[in-house]
Amino acid sequence: MILLGSTTLNSSASTIIEPSARFIFEQRAATVLFNILNTCPENGPFLLPANICPIVPMVLHKAKRLFEFIDISPKTLCMDDDAIIQRWLKPGRRPAGIIYVRSYGAIFDTTAIFAKIKSLSPHALIIDDRCLCPPDFSCSLAPNIDALLYSTGYAKYADLGFGGFGVINVSLPYISSELPFCAVDLQELVKSYKQCLLARKRFSYKESDWLDTTTPNMSWEHYQSLAEQECRRVSSMKCLMNSIYAARVAREAQIPEVFQFWRFNILVDNSIDVLEAIKEENLFASSHYESLAGLFGPGHAPNAEKIHRHIINLFNDRYFDVEKAIKMTDLLGRLKLSHPGSFFK
Repeated sequence: MILLGSTTLNSSASTIIEPSARFIFEQRAATVLFNILNTCPENGPFLLPANICPIVPMVLHKAKRLFEFIDISPKTLCMDDDAIIQRWLKPGRRPAGIIYVRSYGAIFDTTAIFAKIKSLSPHALIIDDRCLCPPDFSCSLAPNIDALLYSTGYAKYADLGFGGFGVINVSLPYISSELPFCAVDLQELVKSYKQCLLARKRFSYKESDWLDTTTPNMSWEHYQSLAEQECRRVSSMKCLMNSIYAARVAREAQIPEVFQFWRFNILVDNSIDVLEAIKEENLFASSHYESLAGLFGPGHAPNAEKIHRHIINLFNDRYFDVEKAIKMTDLLGRLKLSHPGSFFK
């Protein structure tokens, strides 16, 4: 245990940012989430967006917590506010909390929906997942948010290849876990859920030592310095490549700018054909994130399914460069893309 200021923290925690919140630093954001879930006394399910990264429901499985999927709004691409409240008001056991994911790193005002949740369930846990957003080391907690999550893992905004942190309310209990970890188990888990997504078949979770809870092998100060340095570097790179995409890709294919920080996203009618054409040119793109509803848990999420059928994520990070971005836009121009129309009206 390390005593910092007036608050006692675990050795994997870091520092005080203000009287009401503190930073928690772990090997990955999934570890922070796991430890938060383990201290939550509420026994209801957690609500997740249908288009969430599969590792999050894996964390809930490991923490032995129930969860349910909520469809996204076609306007915000995040959890639909009305659907959240409809679920909260259903007869029976109310949710224990919500993991609100900022899809594609988009940040917008969520004051109203979080306040409504707390008015219905004052002890509900509200976790604001910003793992695709730039890490923010100067932030504080807005009202009704119990924890913010940031990641610097693979393919995140600032990719250090490891690390994640939480900004959590000081009243929220936090106990670091010490679990056995096996890298092969993690590889097998990822392989397993990717196969289920590819085959569109129901996923069955099997417990293993996949979650890395070891203490990070660097100081918080060094980690923060590395992450801030990477943020500055990648921000410049993303700005340059995004300007190329914005100028050279058909305007009607582009989604609103608020979604374009993590990657540059376009909507096309025939995304499978376009992705195949990109691969044939020795380039690469992706189509994250698909709906997990019906595969990783019950439910149906037509909006999440629709956006996944049409979205393509163009890379704007260290795995790409200006030459490739120009080559990509040349290819997209030759393909004479058709577009599904706006999702954001």
